[in-house]
Amino acid sequence: MSIALTEAQKEKFITYIDLLASVLNKTEPPALPEDFDWGFILRTAERNSVLNLIGYCMDKVNVKPPKKMYDYILNNLNFEILKETSQIHDVELILRDFDDEGIRNVALKGYFMKRLYPQSDFRTMGDIDILVDRKNFGKIKRIFENRGFEDANVIKSKEIHFLKDLMYFEIHSDLSERYEGYYDDIWDRVTLREGYKSSYEMKPEDFYAYMLYHSGKHFSAGGIGIRMIMDIYVFLTKYPSLDFDYISRELDKMGLGAFEEGCRKLAFNWFSDEPTVIDELGEFIMYCSTFGDRKVNFYQSGQKTGNNFWLKQVFIPYKSMRSRYHYLEKAPVLLPFSWVQYWFTRVFIAKDLNLKEGFSDRAVNLDEQDAEFMNKLMQDLEIE
Repeated sequence: MSIALTEAQKEKFITYIDLLASVLNKTEPPALPEDFDWGFILRTAERNSVLNLIGYCMDKVNVKPPKKMYDYILNNLNFEILKETSQIHDVELILRDFDDEGIRNVALKGYFMKRLYPQSDFRTMGDIDILVDRKNFGKIKRIFENRGFEDANVIKSKEIHFLKDLMYFEIHSDLSERYEGYYDDIWDRVTLREGYKSSYEMKPEDFYAYMLYHSGKHFSAGGIGIRMIMDIYVFLTKYPSLDFDYISRELDKMGLGAFEEGCRKLAFNWFSDEPTVIDELGEFIMYCSTFGDRKVNFYQSGQKTGNNFWLKQVFIPYKSMRSRYHYLEKAPVLLPFSWVQYWFTRVFIAKDLNLKEGFSDRAVNLDEQDAEFMNKLMQDLEIE
């Protein structure tokens, strides 16, 4: 599928969006034609991580999915409900452990967004992201080990990851991966959550700016999916009186003003009672899965590194390596050593390197038409 949609494709996606909107707003779903393509809806919703929402509306529409498809969607919905129960339980256990150890923290993204949706299980959650002080990494590792989690062995100096069954935690000590310096004072901009001794939260304006920071990072790398647009709609509906003068100043520091405006306009067009329209940003989002598209990611990476793309895949630049190895902050001269350490770890310890698959993925790039589409969209949204 090309990024630019035909009119027929737009109509199918508009129906898909209207179905999701009916669940979010608890309104009547759109009328469907007798030959409605339920296979298209299933495939699209699944790659956008919103198939559970389709499960909530399929009994209300005038054209039901085939029995086998109906059962598949229903099973997905039930699975997501059970998964959410498990996730929330484990997150609360971890946060209470942090309280007991005096580890200050800020839970991010999906953990808070779930609470704003009409039903918390409407919003699926993959990774659970928590901000902490790096000095507490040792304590945190012991907490997760005691709870039966395994270290995911992610090679990043400012992050540690843990996994168990359906749970995957990303513990961050810095949020400024892309917009360096912006979140250096984050601990001065949070307040203690009611009922906790060490768990903090951002004020709504800062949380919204962080949502756009996170979306902008994904968009620049490879794109964003419809769930991020849904989050914007749900958040702004829940907080209709945000200080947008403050938000605009903060987003301008990150160069995200035009991007936010485009996403906000799209969110209210898609999920309020306006007639649904798919503009160029919308076309791209329909092209993407939950966190973008691999071909776009490859194209964007190539654009940013130019003719040295392959060289920089092997000899990773200092800034990226510094995010993996803490010692490089004080000793940049050790960059060559860090390359050896990185590739030795990936090849002989993590064993997560598949050269055949990696080169195969990168052999596929955007065609000329899609590349032109992306260049124009990035310029319009002022995204670097």
